[in-house]
Amino acid sequence: MRICFLSADRGISLEKHNGAAAHVRSLVRTFVKLGHEVLFVTPSTGGEDLKVPVFRSPTPHVLEALLTDVGANGMRPKGGRPPTLHQDDGATNRERKRMAHALGHIWNNVMVEQSLQTIFSTNRPDLLFEVYSPYGAAAGILAKQMHVRHILNVHAPLAWEGMQYRQQALQEAADALERIAFESAQMIVTNSEELRQQLIVAGVATAKIVAVPNGVDTDMFSPNGKKRPETMEGKIVIGFVGSLKAWHGIDLLVSAFRQLAVDPRLHLLVVGDGPMAKPLKRLSDEFPGRITLSGTVPLESVPSYIGYMDVAVAPYPPMERFYFSPLKVLEYMASGKAVVASNIGQIAEMIRDGQTGLLVSPGDVSAFVSAVSRLTANEQLRRTIGDQAAVEAGRKHTWTQRASEIIQVAEAMELP
Repeated sequence: MRICFLSADRGISLEKHNGAAAHVRSLVRTFVKLGHEVLFVTPSTGGEDLKVPVFRSPTPHVLEALLTDVGANGMRPKGGRPPTLHQDDGATNRERKRMAHALGHIWNNVMVEQSLQTIFSTNRPDLLFEVYSPYGAAAGILAKQMHVRHILNVHAPLAWEGMQYRQQALQEAADALERIAFESAQMIVTNSEELRQQLIVAGVATAKIVAVPNGVDTDMFSPNGKKRPETMEGKIVIGFVGSLKAWHGIDLLVSAFRQLAVDPRLHLLVVGDGPMAKPLKRLSDEFPGRITLSGTVPLESVPSYIGYMDVAVAPYPPMERFYFSPLKVLEYMASGKAVVASNIGQIAEMIRDGQTGLLVSPGDVSAFVSAVSRLTANEQLRRTIGDQAAVEAGRKHTWTQRASEIIQVAEAMELP
């Protein structure tokens, strides 16, 4: 099957080391591994190592000009124009940045349409597989017009997320374009059953939505850990991997380690960076030599860091809308680690409590501390749970299985 793989979000660059980039990389590689021909379309940099043709969708020049105008100094474009009577304060500049980014996403629809028209005119694919992007609606409309099968991969309700977490500009446009994107898509693949149900409640036809969770590369993530750094030798390492954001439970992790630190054997390893890095740095100052903060690391280095861990955690807080399919949980499991995770959303389906991990109530610090302590006190239990988790990941959660499910959906689709 010839697959045009579209990742139009300018924020998803394969030079970054985050979950979104890992998801894109994994699916592209697995489609190729399954014998399909893939053309990767993106406005961002990176991806050459995937060894597939890459088509760079251009960035609108007007967006580059806008982003320059609202650059680091808040008001001067290149050339050093002096301040005016309408000089911006910090708040106004943040609003201008949000407006510039929103306009960029909207204008990006034009660039996506033009890029796909060029591609389809010379090498029409059997499938357009699109990773849903903010304000993005062009691909589904064009695919229908040009009679190309189209699957929209939806990770999140981006219009709602932008309003809830990012104070995004042009919210009405975001809502309207999201409705158009969902209506235009021939099929929608969500990453969790929870998100599928949310889209159905929002009015998307049940028959056109399939839930296919994230997967894990069991060749990359395996129980074969590397020798630990000297700072962690002889320690029991509690580990976290991911972007340091409030909804990943960093506050809970900080509070929990303050209690767990009474055991001098315990060491905390945090792999990643983000807005919640400051509380972790203060914790590190509070417990010198007991905490390792790696910052962001290349994706290919993540398995080694997970290999250093004895107990791996995913302490998600209570959330009204938990629609995620956490990659970190699957990576922990495939690496043979004993996992402590919040009993929320899809995690409850990934982990069998007491067998392939321990589940705790979201936001319950005492329950989290108790579960971690149970594992740190019992090496045999850690090994047994980790071994069973690795078997489960290989049996039920590989990217090969996930990509095959998507291909089955595509093969059952008729030409629009």
